Amino acid sequence: MLAGLAAAGYTVDQRGEFAVFDYMIEVGPRAGETVKIGLALVQDWPLSPPPGPHISPCLGHPHGAVHPSPLGEGWEYWSRPAANWPTDRTVRGYLRHLRTLFSQLEPQA
Repeated sequence: MLAGLAAAGYTVDQRGEFAVFDYMIEVGPRAGETVKIGLALVQDWPLSPPPGPHISPCLGHPHGAVHPSPLGEGWEYWSRPAANWPTDRTVRGYLRHLRTLFSQLEPQA
């Protein structure tokens, strides 16, 4: 996964069992904002995707299932498994999943 993220143009910092990188939100009401994404480095990649993204700063998600992240204060974990993973087990497929999640956010108050 690390090589795939780097090939997609991301500068990745490995923090223990996580790949962390800056991500500019491309779609939805928060488009243009940059957040940090943390993805668990799963042992059987690409058979299994990361379980869900860790986000900083905390944005919340309108569909819930947002939990504290082991990455620490200022981070949250979105329990959102990648839909349709068996059809595209790639970094590109996971980035599409992130775009979908961010498109669901509500405008900043």
